[in-house]
Amino acid sequence: MGVRLQVIGVVLLGLLVSGGAGLLMHRVERDRADQALDRRTAAAQDAVAAGTQRYVDALQLAAGGLEALPALDADAFTTATQPLGQLWLAGVTGVDYVVPVPDADVAVAQAAWRGRGVADLTLAPTPGATEHYFAMLVRSLDVRQPGGDRAGRDLAGIPQAADAVARAERSGLPAASEPYVALRDAASSASPQPQTVALVQRVVEHKTGALRGYLQLTVRVQDFFGDTMLQPARELPDVTLAAYAGTELRTIAALARRAPRGSDLRRTADVQVADKQWQLRVATGSGVLVGADGHLDDGMFFGGAALTLVTGLLVYTLATSRRRAEERVEEATAELRVAGVTARSQATLLSAVMDTIADGVAVIDGDGNAAWLNPTARAILGPEASQRPASQWAELLDMRAADGVTPYRTHGGWPAGTESLVECVMAGRRIEIRLRTLLHEREQPGFVAVMRDITDRHAAEEQLRGSEELLQVLLDGARDYAIYMLDPAGTIVSWSVNAERLNGYPSEETIGTSYACLFTADDQAGGRPERVLERAAERGRAELDGPQVRKDGTRFWAHGLVSAVRHPDGSVRGFVTVSQDVTERKQAEQVIERLNADLEQRIDERTADLREANAELESFSYSVSHDLRAPLRAVDGFAKMLALDYDAALDEPGRRYVERIRAGAQQMGELIDGLLAFSRLQRQELASGRVGLAELVAEVWDELAVERGDRPIELVVGELPDAVGDPRLVRHVIANLLGNAVKYTREQTSARIEVGHNVTVAGEATYFVRDNGAGFDMRYAGKLFKVFQRLHRAEEYEGTGIGLALTHRIVHRHGGQIWAEAAPGEGATFLFTLPVFVRELEAVR
Repeated sequence: MGVRLQVIGVVLLGLLVSGGAGLLMHRVERDRADQALDRRTAAAQDAVAAGTQRYVDALQLAAGGLEALPALDADAFTTATQPLGQLWLAGVTGVDYVVPVPDADVAVAQAAWRGRGVADLTLAPTPGATEHYFAMLVRSLDVRQPGGDRAGRDLAGIPQAADAVARAERSGLPAASEPYVALRDAASSASPQPQTVALVQRVVEHKTGALRGYLQLTVRVQDFFGDTMLQPARELPDVTLAAYAGTELRTIAALARRAPRGSDLRRTADVQVADKQWQLRVATGSGVLVGADGHLDDGMFFGGAALTLVTGLLVYTLATSRRRAEERVEEATAELRVAGVTARSQATLLSAVMDTIADGVAVIDGDGNAAWLNPTARAILGPEASQRPASQWAELLDMRAADGVTPYRTHGGWPAGTESLVECVMAGRRIEIRLRTLLHEREQPGFVAVMRDITDRHAAEEQLRGSEELLQVLLDGARDYAIYMLDPAGTIVSWSVNAERLNGYPSEETIGTSYACLFTADDQAGGRPERVLERAAERGRAELDGPQVRKDGTRFWAHGLVSAVRHPDGSVRGFVTVSQDVTERKQAEQVIERLNADLEQRIDERTADLREANAELESFSYSVSHDLRAPLRAVDGFAKMLALDYDAALDEPGRRYVERIRAGAQQMGELIDGLLAFSRLQRQELASGRVGLAELVAEVWDELAVERGDRPIELVVGELPDAVGDPRLVRHVIANLLGNAVKYTREQTSARIEVGHNVTVAGEATYFVRDNGAGFDMRYAGKLFKVFQRLHRAEEYEGTGIGLALTHRIVHRHGGQIWAEAAPGEGATFLFTLPVFVRELEAVR
C-alpha cells in the first residue's frame, strides 16, 4: 500500500509540474505571437506611412516647380509635372492644376486659359455653386485607364475634393480628401467600387506669396495599398485600410486574401496622411505567424507526462525490486517505448519549426548531394535544382557572385567546424547563403546552408545609395547656387561645395554653427536671420535678399529662398537654403534706374519740344489752308463766270480750256484738303469704342449710289466681327476701299465686290475688300500707300493719291496692318487688321 501511495504521489506531482510548464510555455508562445504580429503591423504601418509621405513629397516637389515658374501655361505645367510620370507612384490616376473662380468670372477665366495654351478648354461649373474650383490643366498618370479626366471639370461638384482644397488654403500644408468614388470608376463592376483620395497642395506666387491655384494628385487607394503591402503583408492574410468619411470609419482598401479560421490576433494602427488619419487593421491566427507557434507547450506537457510516468515506474520498480524479475523487464520495455515516443515528438517539433521559418535550410552530405531541404529552400532553388546534387546548382540556376556578373563557383570543401557567409545572384534573385560545415569523421564532411532572399533589401539599399549620390551631385552641380541645410534652430547641418565657393567657408568651419555668421553685423544685431526663419516656418518659405559677408570680409548681394521642411505632423524638421551671388545684377539694376531717370527727363524735354512744334505746325497748316484756298477760289470763280458770261464768245477749245482750269482748281482744293487731313491725323486723339463693320459697309454702300449710277455691281458681304477703334476714322477706311473698288471696276461688264474676314493662326481677324477690276502690278506695290503715288494715269481713273496713304496711317494708328494683293486685269484685294471686339472684355470693363 505504501509503495502505491508513493507512486501515485510522484505521478500527481509530475503531472502537476508538467501541466504548469505546458501552460507557461503556451503563454510564452502567445507572447511570441503577439510580438510577431506587433512587428509585422509596425512594418505595414511604416510602409503605408512612408508610401503616402512619398506621394506628398512628390506633390510638394511638383508644386514647388510650378511656384518657381514666372508664368504658368500648358507647356510649363507639362514640364513641371514631367517627373511625376517617371516615378513609380502606384495608384496615382492623374495630376491637375486647379484654379478658384467666382461664379461671375467663369467666362473670363475660360478665355484667359485658352490664351495660355488650353485651346479646347470648356469650363463646366457645378449648378448652384458660387465658388468654383476648375481643373484648368490635367495630366493623366493612370496606366489602367489612359486618357484621364478632362480639363474644365468643377471640383465643387466633389464635396470631398472641394473640402480638401479649402483646408489646404487655410493651413498652407498638403491636405488629403475624404474617400470618394471617382467618375472614371463609377461604372466599375467591382464591389465595393474603388475609392479615390485627392492630395492637394496650394501653389503661391514665388515672390509675393499670392495664391495662384492648387495642385491635386488623385490616388486610387486600392492600387496604392496593394502595391505598398506586397512585401510587408506576406504573412498577414487579413489587412484592411480605413478612413473617415464624415464621422463614419469606412474601409477604402483591402488585400484580397482569405483569412484563416480562428483569427485570434487583431491589431489596429493609425497612419497620418497629410492632415488626415487613416487606420490600418490586421487580423490573423497565431498559427499563421512564422516562429510564433512551435507546439512547444504540447511537447513539454507530454514530455513531462512521459517523464513523470517513467519516474513513477522507476520508483515503483525500485520499491518492488525484490519482486518478480519479469516485472522489471516489462518496466524496462515500457520505459524504452516512452523514450521512443518522446524522440518522435521532438523530431516532429523540429520538422514543424524548419517548415515554418522564412529562411531556406539545406543539409548537404559529403558527396555533395542534398540530404534534406525545407520548403523555403525548395521554393528558392526551384523544382529542378531541388532534385539535383548541390554541385550542379551553380550551372542550373545561373548563379553569379555578388557583383551580378562573375559566375559563382562552389568550393570543393571546408575545414570542419568553419562558417562562411557568401552572397550571390541566383535565377535573378539576390540570395545570402550562410555555410557551416558539419563535424564528421569522414574526410569530406557535409555542411548546412541557410539561404535568405535579400533581393528587396538590396534593392532598397541601392535605391537609397542612388538617391544620396543624386542629391550630392545636384548639390555640387548647381554651380551658381549655394545650397545648405539648417536645423529648426538655424544651425548648419550640411554644406555644399558651391556654398563653400560662394561664401568662402569650408564645411568643417560651418557645420554645427549658426547660419547668422553669413549676415552682416548690422543684420545680426537687428535679428534679421531669426526673422527669416520665423517667416519660413510660418509661411513655408521666405525670400533671402540682402548683403552677406564672406569669410575674407568682402560683401556681396545674395538672393535666394529659405524653405521649411516639415514632419508628417506639420512640425518643422529643418530648412533648406538656396542662394546665389547677384551683386552684378544688383549693380546693373542701379545703373538702369539711373538711366531710366535720365531717360524720363529727356522724354519730358523732348515732349515739350514736340508739343511746341505741333502747335507751330497746326498754325502753319491753317495758314497754308487759308492762303492757298483764297486764290484757288478766285481762279475757280472767275473761270465759272467766264464760262457763264462769255460762253457764246468762246469757241470749243476755249470752253475746253475753261473746264480744265476749273477742274485743276477743284483738284488742287481736294489735294489741300487731303494734305490737311493727312497731317492732322497723326495729332488727332483716337476715340476707342465698339465699331460695327457690317453696319459701316451698308452705310457707305448707300452713300456710293451716285458713283455706282446704274451699273450692275454685285456686292457680297460675309461675316464681319465687330472691331475696337475710332468709328469715324474706321468709316473713312471702309469708304476709301469701297470707293476704289467701285472706281476700278467701271470697265467690267459684271463687276463684283466682296467684303469679309479671315482668322489667322494667332487668332486675329483679318478684314478684306476684294474686286475684279483693273488690278495693278505687284512690282509697284511699295508705292501704293505713299502720298501722291498713283499706279494708274489720271486720264483713266481720277484721284488725288492721298486716300490710300490716309487709310494706311489710320490702320497703323489702331495698331493694325494693311497690305494688298493684285494682278493686272485680275482685280485687287486689300487686307487690313484691327483689334477684335470681345464681349467678355466689355463685361469686365
